[in-house]
Amino acid sequence: MGTRKSMKLPIAITIIMIIIIIYLFVTLQQDKVTCEKTTTYDNGVSLTENITSVIDNNSISNLHVVKKITLPDKLLSDDTYKNSVKYSLENTLDYLGKKVKYNTTSNSVIVTIDVSKNEVVLIDNIDFNSDDELGIDIDTSTVSGDVITLKVGDKYSTGEFMKKLKNNSYTCR
Repeated sequence: MGTRKSMKLPIAITIIMIIIIIYLFVTLQQDKVTCEKTTTYDNGVSLTENITSVIDNNSISNLHVVKKITLPDKLLSDDTYKNSVKYSLENTLDYLGKKVKYNTTSNSVIVTIDVSKNEVVLIDNIDFNSDDELGIDIDTSTVSGDVITLKVGDKYSTGEFMKKLKNNSYTCR
């Protein structure tokens, strides 16, 4: 009879410890890495790419990419150039379907990509010609050495992901 009373305390401590461990796993924060790169071309076009990645268990679980292309005043006399840029982006990003949103302002085109399944996203893949006319080149090759290919599910630690983007002129935090 005396042993049952002495077992109540260890059982209570064990249950409390299990509850604390479950609470820690439930409230465990995922790592979020935000990187940005701004490139200004000779013809005055500015491209800003902002990448936010959620890394969970050393793999990418979500990518949120915002690409903002700002056109110089000399190319804003009509909507031809802005529409051309938007069409080129739509043409290369149509494989993502509803995961891509396009927004145009008075002087820019903004593309927002939000993926959380095994989709591939290319960054640092847009280039503008320095001619008088606006020429946009979008590299869509996933094996090209000139672009960065990111895929939800890729294995990266937070440090590895930041190092990869910093080596390609992005600033990360």
